[in-house]
Amino acid sequence: MRVRNSAGLRLPKATTLYTCLFLTAPGLAFAQQQQQVQQSPAGSRKSAESSQAASTTVAGSNFNEEFLSIGGNQQHADLSIFAFGNQVLPGEYMVDVQMENRLLGRTKVRFVEREGSRDAVPCLTPSMLDEWGVNVKVFPAIAQATPDACIDLPAEIPDSTVSYDSAQQRLLLSVPQAALRRSARGAVDPSRWDKGITAAMLDYQLNWSRNNKGGTVNPYIIDAQPQSAFDAPLDSAARRVDRNTFFAGIRVGANYGDWRFRSFSNYSENIDGRGRWQSVNTYAARDLASIQGQLLIGEGTTPGNFFDSMQFLGVQVSSDDAMLPDSLQGYAPTIRGVAQTNARVTIRQNGYIIYNTYVAPGPFVIDDLYATASSGDLEVTITEADGRVTRYTQAFSAVPTLLRQGAWRYQATVGKYRNGYYSSGYSTDERVLGKTEPFFAQGTLARGIGNEFTVYGGFTAANMYQSVLAGVGKNLKEFGAVSADITAARTSVDKNDALDQSFTGQSLRFLYGKSFVDTGTNFRVAGYRYSTSGFRTFPEAVEMQDQGVDSPYHNRRNELRFDISQRIGDWGAIFASGRQQTYWGSDRKERLFQIGYSGAYKQISYNIFYNYSTTLFGQSNRQISVSLSIPLGQTRSYAQYTASHDNHGNVNQQASIYGSALDDSRLTYNVTAGHANNDGGNYGSASASYLSRVGRVDAGYSNGRNYGQTTLGLAGGIVAHSGGVTLSQPLGESIALVEAPKAEGVGFESQPGVATDSAGYAVIPNLAPYRANRLAMRTADLGDTVDVKNAAIEVVPTRGAVVLAKFDTAVGYRLMMTLTDSKGQPLPFGARIEDGWGREAGVVGPDGQAFVTGADESGQYTVVWGTRPEDRCGVSYTLPKVEMPQPIREVAAQCGALQQAAADVNKEKKQ
Repeated sequence: MRVRNSAGLRLPKATTLYTCLFLTAPGLAFAQQQQQVQQSPAGSRKSAESSQAASTTVAGSNFNEEFLSIGGNQQHADLSIFAFGNQVLPGEYMVDVQMENRLLGRTKVRFVEREGSRDAVPCLTPSMLDEWGVNVKVFPAIAQATPDACIDLPAEIPDSTVSYDSAQQRLLLSVPQAALRRSARGAVDPSRWDKGITAAMLDYQLNWSRNNKGGTVNPYIIDAQPQSAFDAPLDSAARRVDRNTFFAGIRVGANYGDWRFRSFSNYSENIDGRGRWQSVNTYAARDLASIQGQLLIGEGTTPGNFFDSMQFLGVQVSSDDAMLPDSLQGYAPTIRGVAQTNARVTIRQNGYIIYNTYVAPGPFVIDDLYATASSGDLEVTITEADGRVTRYTQAFSAVPTLLRQGAWRYQATVGKYRNGYYSSGYSTDERVLGKTEPFFAQGTLARGIGNEFTVYGGFTAANMYQSVLAGVGKNLKEFGAVSADITAARTSVDKNDALDQSFTGQSLRFLYGKSFVDTGTNFRVAGYRYSTSGFRTFPEAVEMQDQGVDSPYHNRRNELRFDISQRIGDWGAIFASGRQQTYWGSDRKERLFQIGYSGAYKQISYNIFYNYSTTLFGQSNRQISVSLSIPLGQTRSYAQYTASHDNHGNVNQQASIYGSALDDSRLTYNVTAGHANNDGGNYGSASASYLSRVGRVDAGYSNGRNYGQTTLGLAGGIVAHSGGVTLSQPLGESIALVEAPKAEGVGFESQPGVATDSAGYAVIPNLAPYRANRLAMRTADLGDTVDVKNAAIEVVPTRGAVVLAKFDTAVGYRLMMTLTDSKGQPLPFGARIEDGWGREAGVVGPDGQAFVTGADESGQYTVVWGTRPEDRCGVSYTLPKVEMPQPIREVAAQCGALQQAAADVNKEKKQ
């Protein structure tokens, strides 16, 4: 009979026959008895004689030792040492606690002796049970016990069980739901939050493009200087332009204890040859876990729940919704659009560039914005490879503020207003370059009260602006949630020697949100705002300070916005979002409306997208696109056809092949050929992105009539820690530093391209803060000499943390040892082989053969076959150096006195 392990490896005959031993009647009886010890019947109401004490009734198993003498005359071991298996001794152990298939984390548990039991049992204290979610207050015996008392859980809580798996070092608990504290969906106990280790980090994104465009040079940039040493001066005689654009986004930071130090800045060069630095934010922050908030000192962004979001330099204390359960949080903004070529998408907020990337031709979705843009309207700019530019404003508003009864949500900010269009030297045709950056104070407060009501209010105060806000929200249960608030504001405009002016007004706002689970309808937010002619927001008031006395100012009048999605059974889903805004003193309307439908029929996926936008300057754009895609056989490649038409008569048709390659899909690609009317002609593009363990590389090329563009992007991260420096993919906000000693090149599930380096370190990016993140090794990458005991772990990082994820790896060889005594006779059958720490490494089989795992190149083992001192010996070994070793190395060794074996090992090490 052949026996295979979980990896499909054929085991040697020693292990095979040892396995056969346990298939005999005595061995099977022993296994059944051990199973009875570890498992207690469901619904058992035993108290002191519960699963913890079950072992007291089990007698040692008696083996028929004559079985080992059949067919040979080899000695056999004293099998009484196997009568009770691996005994649990008193002491403290680090164990993984699991309750109802939920891993609660790793903790130190004290195991104590119990009278009449060979195994020590876990001592579960009231604080442990409370930490694991047991409602200890409703059980008097637990609530009144001393802090270090050992609670007999099955005796105090009926239908509960406790068992310990010593092989996996896992404590298994089963507690009825009624005995647990109620918690909201997605809640993670704060005691599991990991603030991480001390580390420094760098996150970078570099985008470069070479634009080749025929025609006459723009007269306004003839005298522009070369952008880099690789650019020759413009030749006015040639009248052609070959120019570079460049963008670099740099995030540097350091963590020390609870503190997070961050600085985000970027540098951009456009085809006009001008370079611009922008400091988006530099700050120090830390958790305020006791009040579920964050402290920020430096440059930051105010929340946009009540007042318009804005950048500031100062101090802010605010609640952090990420600390709340999933069911109590809002949503993140999603940016949608359509690109005609390999286009650059730039997203700004209040003049600061917060996102910059290149997208392939066709519809695109951006849903991974950093927390910098967590609130406030977003300005989206799509720059095509041929120079065409499309701009629109993506509305983003938080859902109605509703809190549980007794809960608070707050924000207090004191500092100086930051104007991104001025402080960075950046301006657009649509904005007036401003210089005013006044000091201000702002505060908001929301409180959940009874009957599903929430009340909230706030204020903003500066020397030239004051406003107050008051509102109320109501949970309408099956009808959704609604809130209404009113803001009153006063603005003073100081025109130096001119007559000062003041404006007063009010703004009324309604918000509504609802998810209809049964119908698949989701109103993420729908809102309406009406403002009187004298009302100004704080950013509008700041902008007014820089305008002339007679300059007209068009402030907001009406605003309507919505975001809705609807699931249509198996046919797909439809989504729509829209915004319309009007201004006082103008009959023009600023609009954005998007609607789309996506679905699938068998293997064919289809998508229809319509976009309509207008600006206050009379510009309008209407565009509709249709796309079909189908998989190409059993590969991860797809073919796609896209057609689009806009109100300017432009018709584009594209055929693309896109997909992913390599074992973990770390390479993605897109190849497109298309045709555009209106002298657009034929064009083509190709792009690829590769994720490695040290970063991401993006490359693309577009070519059409009178233009060509080559793009190259690099993005990655660097983490400096006590163990060295680790290169990684783009970091994101919260990350995990994996430590797997001597395990190089090991990948991780659901993490394309991530792998350990030569030192056994790897970085897992983009973890969800205050949530349980599962990290799982791809054990197939471990090789023949590396084993891991915990292939999957869970971490719960705080915001911005670098958590250390330790994987317990054992590096060693697999040996087939032939062991003899001093007389050359095989060692006794069934003898146990122990390593230097007393752990079992193998068992002697027929003819003295033993299969051993986790062995070093040289070392010593102790072989035990009885209880007397003479029933043991020591064996030393050294593996010969070979270029291509076999997966299982064969070793012949003689077992002698323990002292002599140790001396042999030391002698071999000195040599």
